Amino acid sequence: MRHSVKVLTAAAVLAATVAVPATPAAAAGTGWWSMSGYLVSNSAFNPNETAVTVPTVANLKLKHTGTPARTGQRAPVVADGLVYTLDDSGVTATDEVTGAQKWRFALDPTRFALPTELVHTAGQLVFAAIVRAQPGFDVSQIFVLDAPTGTLVRDIADDGVAGQILVDRGVVVVAAFGRYSADARAYRLADGQLVWQHDIAMDQPVSANGRVLLSGYAGNGGPLTSTVVDITTGDPINAIAGRDYRPLATDEAGTKFYVGWGHSLQVLDATTGTLTWLASNLYPKFAVVTPSRLYVTSSGGTVFALNRSTGAIIWSKSIPASENQRAIIAGGVLYVTAKGNRVYALNPVDGAPLNAPAFTGATDQLVVTYGRVYVTDGTKLTVYGL
Repeated sequence: MRHSVKVLTAAAVLAATVAVPATPAAAAGTGWWSMSGYLVSNSAFNPNETAVTVPTVANLKLKHTGTPARTGQRAPVVADGLVYTLDDSGVTATDEVTGAQKWRFALDPTRFALPTELVHTAGQLVFAAIVRAQPGFDVSQIFVLDAPTGTLVRDIADDGVAGQILVDRGVVVVAAFGRYSADARAYRLADGQLVWQHDIAMDQPVSANGRVLLSGYAGNGGPLTSTVVDITTGDPINAIAGRDYRPLATDEAGTKFYVGWGHSLQVLDATTGTLTWLASNLYPKFAVVTPSRLYVTSSGGTVFALNRSTGAIIWSKSIPASENQRAIIAGGVLYVTAKGNRVYALNPVDGAPLNAPAFTGATDQLVVTYGRVYVTDGTKLTVYGL
């Protein structure tokens, strides 16, 4: 099968920006950064950080730098007192406070390549990697590890390329364009069984209360469609023909997707498929969702702060190449990783720069939780604290 490529005061605004959402932050522990977008909502917003804030970010100091250096290191996930870092050849767990290595799960570099992001869920770590098979075959392997020890719990053979993964409700969704496979496949973590597959892909790992938005050209060149499916069964909930909606994040309750469609930002009801326009001429790439605002990184390298209800632009700031990595907010500080491996620490109220460390060499999004800032330059992890 061949697939086609597919007018408040500043104080009041800040208070609303960092307010705690109505739903719990994370099952693994309030404040833990357990996946790339913080939660399955992909909000990139940690409302539980209380130490590293606008007044204190300038006081951060280098705590330690991880060794040994490894290639292809991604931003870590942090949970249950451990920091888990994925690189091209495996996963390393280190102590959250001291940085001392607790365990290492190594991949055979002659057999595996291009691991996906890492997810911590219910005491386990999940990621996938492409299997180096003979040319023309696109297969991957999903690894499920015991998080405290690094012991392999299960590996799952995946008949396709692993580009993105989403883990929610005991199911892992693996998605990427594949020449010989469906573009999105879902497996039960408990037994590794395939539970559904669809011939359209998941653009970002976003779950709206157990609902996943898939989009693209199904089958051999069409039709173009966007479909919301149940993550546990794969059953379609709603479908919109002729549209390619790219999920960015959801609201706290998981009732709505924030989606990009061409240059516009839209709100898609996860149950009915009803679409509401929010803003135009943004070309959204990533979004940070707070209780009152959306912070959108555009494909043109501009960061926009929007009123979440009306879509009105509150401020915008040109940061070249900021679209390459996800921006985050933690403790009321907006961190934007951009061109030249530079991190911009901004006040989310007005976009004003904050006095903060340079975080030299950052090549991925930052992770900020429990009074520490984690930065990777692609080879090693550097930790800052107060």
